[in-house]
Amino acid sequence: MRVHPRKFFVNIAKLLTAFSFFRLRSHDLRYFQYVFPTFAASVILLGYHLLSGEILVIKLDAFVSSATTLMGVLIGFYIAALAAVTSFPSESLNNIMSGDAPKMKERWGGQDVALTRRRFLAILLGYCAFLSIFIFILGSVSAAVNFGSDIPTVVKQLAMGAWWFVYTWFLSSLLIVTMLCLHYLIERMHRD
Repeated sequence: MRVHPRKFFVNIAKLLTAFSFFRLRSHDLRYFQYVFPTFAASVILLGYHLLSGEILVIKLDAFVSSATTLMGVLIGFYIAALAAVTSFPSESLNNIMSGDAPKMKERWGGQDVALTRRRFLAILLGYCAFLSIFIFILGSVSAAVNFGSDIPTVVKQLAMGAWWFVYTWFLSSLLIVTMLCLHYLIERMHRD
């Protein structure tokens, strides 16, 4: 079987469709894509650094275990919500979003396309579904992996700091995008 490089990359792009969330463009979306998750992760880690030890005893392993269990439940929720949004028989979902509608540059044509409510919600829920799967895998792997005794302490501390920032950023992003999704499902979806 011969692998064609172009087809290989086209098919890889299909696997990364959940990251379409980061191709969305609007005045406010940068806050939900980058600013709020980074701010939340920084505040959480700074709070942990300042409060942990003397004021609070925080068991990080128990936190990761609880978050991993929650992700196992959320995966099904997001996939069910995605199926509901994509199949719900409502013409208002097929309308272009009012106001400054989010746009997305199409991969194949390169044009900016204004999104319908259905496509926008599908992109948000798809991102949440993927992120919950990814966080579930991250939590499962972190419970099974430890550093070897030959690794210097400084390297361990830097690696753990980076890991905690990434893990906290993903959790923050999931929470913020879920809240954005809820906003559109509760408030904005029913406006003309």
